Amino acid sequence: MPIHLRHCAVMQKRSALVIGASSPGGLGEASARRLAADGFAVTVSGRNARRLDSLAQEIGGQARVCDVLDEESIAAAATAVGTLDVLVNTAGTTMGRSIVNISRAEIEAQLAMHVTANILLLKHFGPRMPRGGSIILFSSVVSQRAGAGLVAYSAAKAALDHVVRVAALEFGPLGIRVNAIAPGFVHTPMTDAFLGDDRLRTLYERETALGALTQPGQVAAAVAYLAAADCYATGEITQVSGGAQLCRLPRKSELKG
Repeated sequence: MPIHLRHCAVMQKRSALVIGASSPGGLGEASARRLAADGFAVTVSGRNARRLDSLAQEIGGQARVCDVLDEESIAAAATAVGTLDVLVNTAGTTMGRSIVNISRAEIEAQLAMHVTANILLLKHFGPRMPRGGSIILFSSVVSQRAGAGLVAYSAAKAALDHVVRVAALEFGPLGIRVNAIAPGFVHTPMTDAFLGDDRLRTLYERETALGALTQPGQVAAAVAYLAAADCYATGEITQVSGGAQLCRLPRKSELKG
């Protein structure tokens, strides 16, 4: 009997929660599928219950609605999920607006989504994670590379990078690693408005060292690395952009054609 119990303990799956997984073809879905394939017990989360239920069924996981802009929703999700080995938050939104045209509400919306929400996720989920836990947030190549019209989004992502560093220091004594992934430009439903245009897509492809846009599966591979129990990285902003962080963003005049 003791041998059997030890065998069960060894075979027990590590648990992962992926927030922002309700967008078909998005980074959250790709991350959830990769973690499930790697043997995690995955809970997918977001705001679209129907889509979450469908994805959870496909990957043999669970679904949990959570609005990261609502602290009560975050707290409720943390209570419902319980002990968690890996937390991934891919939820996000973007916008393009010049400094002279941007509104206070638009600025604050970006900060709320990319800074405040992530701090609150750390607050509520961090204490529920065991030693060896991993928290993976999402930055962007534009936190390093400046581009016209991206002031609020870029500023929020740059602030998130420093949140990751502070959290890594605070959670380190608890044995919890905190990192972020900074994807390059990925063609997803959120970016289809401009990357669906052949001319614009070519501009962004040109500004990478490897000459191609980032694929969701490549981002998911970085999630798998940072989630691994034997990963020893913390406080890192992992670039997954094909070298876009080495180049520049297309200029305003180029985007207008």
